Amino acid sequence: MKQLKYIASVTLLSSVLFTSCLKSDGDIDTEKPVIVLNAPEEGAKLEAGESIHFDMDLSDNIALGSYDIDIHSAEGHSHTHSVAVKHDDHDHDHDHDHDDEENAHRKSFKYKNSWDDVYGQRNAHIHHHEIVIDKDAKRGEYHFVVKVLDKAGNQAMEYRTVNIVNPGEGDHDHDHDHQH
Repeated sequence: MKQLKYIASVTLLSSVLFTSCLKSDGDIDTEKPVIVLNAPEEGAKLEAGESIHFDMDLSDNIALGSYDIDIHSAEGHSHTHSVAVKHDDHDHDHDHDHDDEENAHRKSFKYKNSWDDVYGQRNAHIHHHEIVIDKDAKRGEYHFVVKVLDKAGNQAMEYRTVNIVNPGEGDHDHDHDHQH
């Protein structure tokens, strides 16, 4: 009988300790990270042969994991989460005609990279000029996609339509007098 009480006590104690170590359903992270993409802006004109001014703020309720950037031609598809922004009484969410003979021989610019330098942080400010557009990149509309994962695997995405233009035709509104 002592042995039966001992086994019952050990079983009860083990189950209490085991269940106390498990997280309750309220502790599971189901909240997506938050992305504030400051640059490039919707409809930005990015010059071929130049670096892209990239600036964003990230936050998560528990911990960030990683982020990646994907830039690809907008030809033939669209993203449902992109934002149409109106400037100067015309809509920048339309196709531009870049079918001149010189542009027809250029290759579409593609870029994809991931970073995990934000891992474990709750907030992060990202600012860099690491992405350089090929000087011979095809001119036209591109999708600039940022995907952020938090430590639990929740995902948030932000889409922008940007334009690759000829040198000298881009937006020049970035202050280079501060630290990057």
